[in-house]
Formats: sequence, C-alpha cells, structure tokens
Amino acid sequence: MLQIVYGSSAVRPFAKTELVELLTQARAKNSRLGITGMLLYKDGNFLQVIEGDDNAVRQLFGSILQDVRHQDILVIDENTVSERQFGNWSMAFRNLGDKDVNAIPGFSQFMNVGLKAGELKADPTGCWALLKLFRNNM
Repeated sequence: MLQIVYGSSAVRPFAKTELVELLTQARAKNSRLGITGMLLYKDGNFLQVIEGDDNAVRQLFGSILQDVRHQDILVIDENTVSERQFGNWSMAFRNLGDKDVNAIPGFSQFMNVGLKAGELKADPTGCWALLKLFRNNM
C-alpha cells in the first residue's frame, strides 16, 4: 500500500464554500478509488496524506499535480506501508484557521511557519506530528 504526504499552496485562498465543494468531490473520488487520508488547510496552504493501492494513489496524485487550484506541490514523504494510518476516512479535513484548533492539547504550529521545501523534505517529523494529532483528535 502506498502513502504520499504532500503540501501545496492554493492559487488564491479558498472560501468556506469552496472548501466544502472540494471535500465533497474528494470524498466521492477517494471512496470510488479506495483511498483514505487527511487534508489540512490554513491560510491558502494545504497539507494532505493519501493512502491506498499503489496504482490508485499514483492515479490520484497525477490528477492532483494537474489541478489548477493549487501550485508549488511538494512531496514531503512517500512510503510503502502495511496498514492505513487514516483508514476510517475517505478524506478527513480540518481548517487550521479555526480559532478553536489552538485549544487542542499538543497542537503544533507546523503550518504557521510556511511550507519550506528543504526543511520539510529533510525532516517530515513536524508534518507527521500534526497529521497524527488530528487523526487522534477527530
């Protein structure tokens, strides 16, 4: 099973209605492809993990690379895993711009420092800490 974690920047900030539309489309497509994962969004930046059958994940990621709604796509981590980390969700979502997010114990400021390519690829620990925090608290 393949797992890809990537970050990207929206071409322009998403309105709440646009995020809902994106999630509705993503959940339907992911369900059809047997893909699970999580999407975090803050101030125009996305952090996402997708996991599932190798071919399905590569097909989905190929379409993500072509999506004109975002740019500067950076693969942070890519692994073969024996089991899903986000198996309960066709696509869990959290808007990190919500004021109540900071109240979650252990909340990480990872997405407040910006998506710097070199730092993220060299050490994806902060990325995984943030994803697992939300997986465990949703």
